Amino acid sequence: MGLIRTREFPSAVLELEPTVADVGPFPRPDFLRAWWEEIQPGGELVVVEARQSALVLVDLGDHLEFAGDADLTDYHSPLGTDVTAACIELANHLAPGNRVSLDSLTTEATKLLEEGLVAAGLAPQTVEFDLAMILDLPTSVEDFYSFIGKRDRHELRRKRRRYEADVGPLMHQTLTGAGFGIEEFIRLHRLASGRKGKFMTSRRAGFFRRLATLPGWRVDLLERDGVATAALFGWADARGYYLYNTCFDPALQAASPGMVLLTSMIETAIRSGLEIFDFLKGDEEYKSRMGARPRPLHHVEVRV
Repeated sequence: MGLIRTREFPSAVLELEPTVADVGPFPRPDFLRAWWEEIQPGGELVVVEARQSALVLVDLGDHLEFAGDADLTDYHSPLGTDVTAACIELANHLAPGNRVSLDSLTTEATKLLEEGLVAAGLAPQTVEFDLAMILDLPTSVEDFYSFIGKRDRHELRRKRRRYEADVGPLMHQTLTGAGFGIEEFIRLHRLASGRKGKFMTSRRAGFFRRLATLPGWRVDLLERDGVATAALFGWADARGYYLYNTCFDPALQAASPGMVLLTSMIETAIRSGLEIFDFLKGDEEYKSRMGARPRPLHHVEVRV
């Protein structure tokens, strides 16, 4: 038990699982370690441990927050089973004037943290932070298309026909590890205009390459003549698929390669027997039109 301040990610927390379910790879120590070592954020890593539980935080000088910045981390969660013990241990190390800012929390994680912080004598303030969108997958592809309705069903099928007419046969591949898949994903991402195209800095590209070597991560892409026309980067476990990032060749925008691949990916997830397809943060209209439901995310803050 205790609080560790370090610049090296501690191995002691690597075996702990997220406290709440269905949060994908993001609170897991291998993701956080990759973020810490590849993104190299400022501040100091702060790990609070108590009774097989942990909070992995970063001290940014004026406040503490979860490791994993909000632009790259869709869900945060405590680790282990005794959140209250970790909150009490954290409170024991806070000094007057300290602020703790915890974002991207599911309703379940928010409740556990609120209870733990109150038990530690603190007064948490909670606001809604963002929305994730989750598609509960049916047992058959036919049921998916029936659920979304005639208009959207016809539109998705029209896009696929146009892609096949303009680009060629739909060739969906799933690739893991280093190599063609992740390199094509990075290449396509950098072709995007505006903020999206500027997102993939050399440091972030290193982060994505690192993730691609970790268990569960995969690149799904459409291929034509040895190059990708669209790519999805995501993570999957036995229950669900988590769509982390997408990109496509803007020269082929009229053929909708991104949407064609996304539809094919949902079909693949259904045929694989997965239960959820998590679009992660953002409530874009296309997600709800595909049947996804909102999952509120919260921000909890305490001041001493």
